[in-house]
Amino acid sequence: MGGIAQLIGMPIAWLRLRKTAAWIDRPSNVRRIDLLAGFIREATDLTIVWTFLAILVALTGTVLGWPGVVLGAVILLFTGPFLFVPLIVLRLDVTRFPEVVERVRR
Repeated sequence: MGGIAQLIGMPIAWLRLRKTAAWIDRPSNVRRIDLLAGFIREATDLTIVWTFLAILVALTGTVLGWPGVVLGAVILLFTGPFLFVPLIVLRLDVTRFPEVVERVRR
């Protein structure tokens, strides 16, 4: 699910960052995909935690014999990245991007 989160979040982040000075003046030895991944890291981390919790709920529902809980957990498993990632990436502070560039450069 972390990969799906990045697949959803990176284009959104690129649209927000492509005209910033930090993006235009980025070091030549730094890959753009690494910068985008660094910028959306919080969204990716939240998606991974969300997936873990949904799987835990599904397993608990299976053990207890509650098919409705399992179905709900599976639905939550796949809607998490599509719900959280765009909202989080759109709310991320673009002014912190130069810090991300410096961290990735090191």
